[in-house]
Amino acid sequence: MGGYMDYQGLTVDDLANVRDLNGAWLRLTGRDERLTAAPFLLFSLREDDSQLWERLLAGGGQHELFSERLAIGEALHGLHTTALAFLWELSRRNPYVARIVGGAPLDWCQRISSETLFRVLDCAAHRELIKPRFAAEAAVYTRVSAHMAALQSMLTLGIDHEAAQLPAAACRMTGLVRRISNKV
Repeated sequence: MGGYMDYQGLTVDDLANVRDLNGAWLRLTGRDERLTAAPFLLFSLREDDSQLWERLLAGGGQHELFSERLAIGEALHGLHTTALAFLWELSRRNPYVARIVGGAPLDWCQRISSETLFRVLDCAAHRELIKPRFAAEAAVYTRVSAHMAALQSMLTLGIDHEAAQLPAAACRMTGLVRRISNKV
């Protein structure tokens, strides 16, 4: 067998969850919802800030007196909690997909997946972790990105069966093929 490892990729359910989380984020931030289908989260939970997460998870549930307090609305807090629970579950089940979807380093995935869901949510409950993954003027928000999202959808969802029959139907048009080949 050699050194091959079998890695499960993104599942249909994973992509559906990412799409729903992105849709909620885009609605809450007033962004164009065409980017909902991006195969990664358009926001971050500061997964790359290992010192912050080490402090949060080492705190044992006691919150610092002069720390960043959660100052976001109820809807954004709900998204924060849901996204963190999704990434926790994904980190336990498939950390490599969690890294793709959330841009999370492997050590972050290992650290949060070693805790219970309740503990992770409790330790993060009083912090404003959610933030945009990209600057407001980033290219991800342009029309080109919308086209990339459409291409991503086409590649991951497959081509409509009727659309796939069109090239085959064109091949059966022998008169057209002869006329074109005679010109070449």
